[in-house]
Amino acid sequence: MTTGQVRRRQTVERKARFIAQIKTGDLDARTAEDIGSDELGNAAAATKAVATGDPRYLQQVQLDDDVKRLTALKYAYGDAQARHRSEQRTYSSEVAATTEQREKLDAALPQIRATAEAPFAITINDRRYTDRAEAAPALLQAARQAYADGKQFGQQRSFPIAELRGVQVRASRWLSSDELALSLSIPSATNTVAAQDLNAGAGMGLLRRVENLVRNTEDYREQVQGRYEHAVRRIDELAAVADSPFEHTGELADKQTELAQLSAQLRIEASGPEARAAAAEARERMEAMGRKPGWSLLLNPTPALLADMGVDPVEYKARIARAAGNDSARRGERDRSNAARTLMPSRSALRASRSEHTSTVTAPRPNDPPPHVAPPQHGHGPRR
Repeated sequence: MTTGQVRRRQTVERKARFIAQIKTGDLDARTAEDIGSDELGNAAAATKAVATGDPRYLQQVQLDDDVKRLTALKYAYGDAQARHRSEQRTYSSEVAATTEQREKLDAALPQIRATAEAPFAITINDRRYTDRAEAAPALLQAARQAYADGKQFGQQRSFPIAELRGVQVRASRWLSSDELALSLSIPSATNTVAAQDLNAGAGMGLLRRVENLVRNTEDYREQVQGRYEHAVRRIDELAAVADSPFEHTGELADKQTELAQLSAQLRIEASGPEARAAAAEARERMEAMGRKPGWSLLLNPTPALLADMGVDPVEYKARIARAAGNDSARRGERDRSNAARTLMPSRSALRASRSEHTSTVTAPRPNDPPPHVAPPQHGHGPRR
């Protein structure tokens, strides 16, 4: 297997590892390695290994890739641990909030259950109503007043508008959507009423919304219980992985030590007597060919190098473009000339063609009849 094939297989392997992380959906696999970031260094190391015949340069690059990959995984693991701790704090707050809500709901639910079958009764502005037809307009007026009073406060303040089945009904104004939000003095869902609905109807629809809000307290208690159980479960799951150590700590330390030792060894050998002798031989070969160090830079000089040589980079590029255009024109003319010569028959072929045509016309066969001669034509027709 060639060096290039080895490098390609390593790239495919890294891609396959990343795809496997995506497919497994690992909680910690939220970072991806930059596949092409080290290709230039890998290619240079491969070239150096082939040129020197020393595979340790490829080993050095492979160790460096492993150290970078494991270091990135270590940083990703640290970020995941920080996220776990943040989520633990969030769910701990959720547990505390839902615990307080459950206690308030458990204290209010007996009264709500006891009045479930009782006759209708609602208190609005300190007046008790037992008839829904009379209570609806009064409730609508109280809601309008809360909507007007909430213009300066928004959701920061709510106003009591009624008391039903031992629970106070409160209203606050949402300035963003210009709606009236209905809720209870105990933890509950929120029911919104559009501003135009407050100015239409007799209030019977608003009364039904308030009754449903109190009636659905049992369902809301189940929702709070579900949130509490989910928060507790997530805290237990995060605690199982939050304090676990990084599983590649030993491997990373071994790779770092091996890389440091190999790099130090290569540096020492690169500055040893053998390396100096090889460098001297390379300089002698370069001088024998009439070259100087850095001669390859002149094949494609950079603007900085041209400036150091006292050459205008813009003029240099213009000359190169003109030379390339002239060379292209000459190649085109040469190609057209070659094509014309290819299509034109040779002199010997022309002579052979003319000789064959002459012999065919001037040498009739003996048995051929004489050619027909047309009679002369005159202006007054044929002579009689």
